[in-house]
Amino acid sequence: MKKLTVLKVTLLLLFLISFQGTTPAQFTIRYAFLKGNNISSMFYNTGIFNQDLRSSNSPGFEWPKSTGLNAIFTTGLSLAAYVRGSDGVLRLGESMASYKGEWATGYVLNGSYTSPSYFRIYNVKAGDNAGSNADYAEWYKMVPFGAPYKDVNNNGVYDDGIDIPGMPNSAQTIFQVITDAYAARHSSSEGFGGGITNPLLKAEMHMAAWCYNVLKQEDIQYVKFEVINKNDSAWQKVYFAIIADPDLGDSYDDYIGCDTSRKLGFCYNADNVDVQYGAAPPAVGIKFLKGCYNRSVTPNVELGMTSFTFFGGSLSCETAPASNAIGAYNMLKGLKKDSAPYMNPTVTPYTQTKYCYSGDPETNLGWTETKGSIQNCGGTTGTFISPNPCGDRRFIIGSGADNFVIKPNEKQTILMCQLVARDANNLKSVTKLKNLSDTALRFYEANFPVGVNNISRTIPDKFELFQNYPNPFNPNTIIRYQIAKGSMVTLKIFDIAGREITTLVNEKLEAGTYDVTFDGDNLASGIYYYKITAGDFTGIKKMVLIK
Repeated sequence: MKKLTVLKVTLLLLFLISFQGTTPAQFTIRYAFLKGNNISSMFYNTGIFNQDLRSSNSPGFEWPKSTGLNAIFTTGLSLAAYVRGSDGVLRLGESMASYKGEWATGYVLNGSYTSPSYFRIYNVKAGDNAGSNADYAEWYKMVPFGAPYKDVNNNGVYDDGIDIPGMPNSAQTIFQVITDAYAARHSSSEGFGGGITNPLLKAEMHMAAWCYNVLKQEDIQYVKFEVINKNDSAWQKVYFAIIADPDLGDSYDDYIGCDTSRKLGFCYNADNVDVQYGAAPPAVGIKFLKGCYNRSVTPNVELGMTSFTFFGGSLSCETAPASNAIGAYNMLKGLKKDSAPYMNPTVTPYTQTKYCYSGDPETNLGWTETKGSIQNCGGTTGTFISPNPCGDRRFIIGSGADNFVIKPNEKQTILMCQLVARDANNLKSVTKLKNLSDTALRFYEANFPVGVNNISRTIPDKFELFQNYPNPFNPNTIIRYQIAKGSMVTLKIFDIAGREITTLVNEKLEAGTYDVTFDGDNLASGIYYYKITAGDFTGIKKMVLIK
């Protein structure tokens, strides 16, 4: 049995040091699917996700999964900052991830790129074990880098064979360590800036992505980025940004927008009929749940979403910056490629803004795409068009500041979620998406309260499923059960017609008595059933929801 005590960590770090300076003869692009609920997306070791690189020009965010319908073409977290080189000159460095990505599997050790052979995209799901999944068996190797796990015995260290790899009670978790310190990955053909190798920022990213297959979480995926400055010099004027190219079904009839209070960027169909999704298509969005902390100011401030802008189209200052490093940096800052500002046409006189289309599509209050835009380059004047023609949209969710400094070995954490919602029409889908984003925020603020509560480690003499309490209930109830020996346990909810509603538990548990809470907030009043399977034991009971 492996246990990550201080000695274990020390030995592992010595093992890592033995790989110092190793570089793969040929970098291989790897990917993993995250599809533990209704969304299927693809994550790559180049830093991008939601794209399918197995075939040319293919989206990789499928919703609902297994339908062939896609809502996003590509996404990634990009980083740009100024850093002082050994010659004392302050230069712009970039680590971009939009269409190809400039990151590589590995980390930074003593200033050099290092990629041990066991570094890869780790992928575990509920129900896995060491015998069925090598990533599960070797998860302990990633724990020193921040790989999440469920601390079953609550002793603060990872015990292999006892603790459970992955975000606690998630349906699936992906984890990888990547860095921009492999110069060969930097290319001017990245798609959004890119190609800078002097300087290399020497950023190290610990990326975790996970999802839950429980009620209200079926259409949400969470992504956490821990970014560490492994450079000898501080990063200055730092800007991060989520670069997203949403293709909501047919990509040529889309609109975009943002909700500044929710730190949410979204894409929706402009005309309520999509070639692929049909009538009343969904809306898709990306939300900041936790942003960077600017520790270079007093008091420290969470930056959150500092801009929401777009790129693409026919204007030269709005097209993708491609190999234009300064243009890409300007866009991460919330400006156009030539440093011209975006202009809000709904106020007189037109005002500069870093938040495009921040109105509400359903009520049409504020600035939406139906109210047009200012076609300006090189300054603040230009042609007013209204409404905007629908089309292929790309957006940038920025987070940074000119006074944002990240010191050597300082870590910044960004947590986002990507989510989909569908309602009676295209505009109501946006409203439903906003409400779902509120659900995601509450879920995060409550520390992802999914799964079971072990209320007793006393070994029961038999398996038993108890009646829920209270019953009838509105909207929450507690289901208690006991298992007489360690078993793989599933607990599912069904409606009166026998249709599965959700899975509350799907994991291996030790002998004991457990509680789990069921939330029926978005269900209709009526009779429901809950069913447990633990080893050879099966139990079913009825409960009543009354609103």
